[in-house]
Amino acid sequence: MKNLVFILFSWTLFAGFHLPAHAQDALPHSLPRLKVVGNHFETVEGKTVTLRGVSLCSLEWNNALKQIRDLTTGPDNWNVNVIRLPVQSIEWRRVGKDAYVKHYLDPAVKACKDSGVYCIIDWHVIHDWKEKESVDQLKEFWETVAPRYAAEKHILYEFFNEPTTPKDRTMENWLAWRDEAQKWVDQIRKDAPLSIILVANPHWDQMPGFAAEKPFRGSGLAYVLHVYPIWKEPLWDDLFGKAAESVPIFITEWGWSDEKDAWWGLKGNQKDFGDPLRAYIDKRPGISWTAWSYDDRCGPSMLGKDKDMGAFVKQWLKEANP
Repeated sequence: MKNLVFILFSWTLFAGFHLPAHAQDALPHSLPRLKVVGNHFETVEGKTVTLRGVSLCSLEWNNALKQIRDLTTGPDNWNVNVIRLPVQSIEWRRVGKDAYVKHYLDPAVKACKDSGVYCIIDWHVIHDWKEKESVDQLKEFWETVAPRYAAEKHILYEFFNEPTTPKDRTMENWLAWRDEAQKWVDQIRKDAPLSIILVANPHWDQMPGFAAEKPFRGSGLAYVLHVYPIWKEPLWDDLFGKAAESVPIFITEWGWSDEKDAWWGLKGNQKDFGDPLRAYIDKRPGISWTAWSYDDRCGPSMLGKDKDMGAFVKQWLKEANP
């Protein structure tokens, strides 16, 4: 019996010491809860953490659990430390909230935890934030989701994917949005006191620059940016670069496509967009990001027509994430 115990103990030690570095880091207990300190994230022990990863397109339209496994396990993993989980509002309504949580959201959240990566639950709507139907759905979603995962240390909440209006980037419009959206942030904070909340903003997340001067009320907040080739490098300082000096900026979508049939706002290439964006972000290590999208259909599609962008993202993750 003693020999058997010794053999099992020795095998366990051997297996542990011979796990790949990424797999050892990916043990569920290795993920501490994050908090916002200044313009970046830290663990409760005071270690600075920058989140870098990818966004899935949806939890329903592809095999999300397989995608999470492919991103986090095996010799060809992408070395992500965060995965964005978009909950498409149309599917939430079609499936029904209870069934959706049971069959899609719970398994994806667990898969990220088991793989040792943080995850963003993203209420993936693209709407005018003043529409009553949009507000009612947002309220129902977060009343369901925020308390359900409040105890999970590896989860961040992105409460609104892309508020579309107003289009003018002015302080007046930022304050109008802030005054309305503050109640949604407050409700999520009440239900999830310690979870980081990613704060969306109008014109498809193009106003986080105002957060440095006029932030939302509360703690544990970071501000969302989406950036594509339509927004040229000379705009980046005002869009997010200056703000990133004092508040946390999280780019939850970025990417490009060099396909002829791509929407003109996405048209770009590594030389003119990818390389400059990486250089800009690498100089600002407090900025976290997830590239859009780890999918073969939703453009830019890193597993489809835009494999060159996918290779760029994968290489960046290999070099930047510890």
